Amino acid sequence: MKMLLRDITLEELSRIFDRHPESSTPFLKDPSAIRRAKRLAKKNGVWDDITENLDPAADIPVIKRSDYRHYQRVGDRTLPQQKDSERLKNLLLAAHAVWLGHPKAHIDYLQDLLWAYCDNFTWVRAAHEDRSVDLGSVKLATLFAEINFVLGDQLEEEVTKRVDTEIRRRIFDNFFNPADFLMWKTVRMNWNHVCNGSIVRAALHMVRDPKYLASLTYHAIQHLTYAHDGFTDDGGCEEGPDYWGFGFGHYLYVAHAVHHRTGGELNLMDNPKIERICQYPLASNIAGKYRSTFADSGHGYIPSRVAITINEFYDIPELYDLCPLHNDGTLQLALEDHSLMHDLAIYGGQKAKGKSNDRDYILEDLGQVKIKGKPGKKQMTVMAIAGHNGVPHNHNDIGSFIVYREGKIHLVDPGGPKYRKATFGPQRYEIPYCNSFGHSVPLINGRMQEKGSQHFGTLATENLNGEGNKQIVIDMTNAYPEGTVDRLIRTFTLESEKSALTIQDEYSFARAPKSLEEVFITFEKATVARNRKSVQIGTRTNGVQIVPNADGAFSIERLTEAAKLDGNNNEVITRISFTPKKRNKHMTLRFIIG
Repeated sequence: MKMLLRDITLEELSRIFDRHPESSTPFLKDPSAIRRAKRLAKKNGVWDDITENLDPAADIPVIKRSDYRHYQRVGDRTLPQQKDSERLKNLLLAAHAVWLGHPKAHIDYLQDLLWAYCDNFTWVRAAHEDRSVDLGSVKLATLFAEINFVLGDQLEEEVTKRVDTEIRRRIFDNFFNPADFLMWKTVRMNWNHVCNGSIVRAALHMVRDPKYLASLTYHAIQHLTYAHDGFTDDGGCEEGPDYWGFGFGHYLYVAHAVHHRTGGELNLMDNPKIERICQYPLASNIAGKYRSTFADSGHGYIPSRVAITINEFYDIPELYDLCPLHNDGTLQLALEDHSLMHDLAIYGGQKAKGKSNDRDYILEDLGQVKIKGKPGKKQMTVMAIAGHNGVPHNHNDIGSFIVYREGKIHLVDPGGPKYRKATFGPQRYEIPYCNSFGHSVPLINGRMQEKGSQHFGTLATENLNGEGNKQIVIDMTNAYPEGTVDRLIRTFTLESEKSALTIQDEYSFARAPKSLEEVFITFEKATVARNRKSVQIGTRTNGVQIVPNADGAFSIERLTEAAKLDGNNNEVITRISFTPKKRNKHMTLRFIIG
């Protein structure tokens, strides 16, 4: 993708800022927008949240050194992040109370919270202590700059000046320090969008001088281009839907701010690839909150602000159906990711269409495909991944798949593990949620898939969006270490009318394998038949059965210890394995799931 600002010089950027001295978020100070926000806050429970949980007389929680050190000592993020979130929730409630004119608004409590943050020895999260600026610190800086801008006329000058000074010292000075190696400036992943985008947004709030503002923002805007390179040309997000909403969400926020600040002269959304990235959730959604969980991702909805912002630039109203919704189809707005003021101020009452999307989707560059059976109660949805094992937040999962029917995910890709120190260190691929042992892919001679972009799959499909049977074909040969298998082709055939799936694996070996396991992963209860020739997942009335075409035996293993350490939502990987009775140099194993 062409470098952002490639055709605009630093001097030209300063002149654009000079021509448009208006705010990047004028709606946050618009009385009519605030009145509407007040009504929305009451509908969305924010008003009651402030009433019930804001206590201006409460002591401000201290971020204790021992809590912060907990991560370095035991590798667990939970305690320091919990303490951080408690104080942040108080700050958000206090700021929104003042902004909305809530009866519990207390300006001194808000100022005391801001002052306490300025007293913190660092704004950097415990897991990122080796960096001077990280995701957490830039997001806080942007929030503080926004509070200063929106509520500054109600805050004492001593407070606003100190907040301003701390943002410059902790964030801007480090960003421009050539001796401070900030890897996220040009990485091809979510850190880039979040950090560079937040720095730009903070600067737009804080700096009025056009030349200084251009100097602060020019390279940060350019750096955002590298993050776009982390999306495939078809708009696919290698990091999965969670990081699309988080990372690309921050790109949307900065694009929106720059568009306002420059009177529309700079439109960072005006690119065909950006439009394709905006449409990615349509391809990754399965039904409702269910979506692809490849890489470190999980189920959930896209943030309402993301869908609203996209639709200010492109007409993609289908995204509203993927947001959290009220019963009347309007969007739910919540205190999440520091962005509620924006949600409340820019939301114009748009509604979801309430129609199911029965299209098939393929993202060929990403190597991800979704096919759907005949619409109706028994409709089956199958999602599969090829790609390669060298993506950010990678799992060794080429050939992994998801099967959904009747409101449940019956066969899962387990998604991201609970983050801890080992998740991003040398032990990452000892974790079943990240290695291929915890995915629905074969284990050959005890060998799993390996990490790295040289381990890849190729994807082909037949009859997408057509009537009758649909096929997905993934060549998985290169996913495994060299010499493991000469050829491994996995074919999914979805019988649309029956809502039944056939999975066929064709193997060729230099010599017959000593061991071979076909694996199916679920979070549901799984029961092996007495003769070990079939497996029932879930109930007979609302579940699926797996039946093979070859002699062999099923067995089940629940990875309970892995779930205690790395699992989320009390979900336990149940690993269903089928061992064929005979193993040959050339063999085909077929399973009917329905």
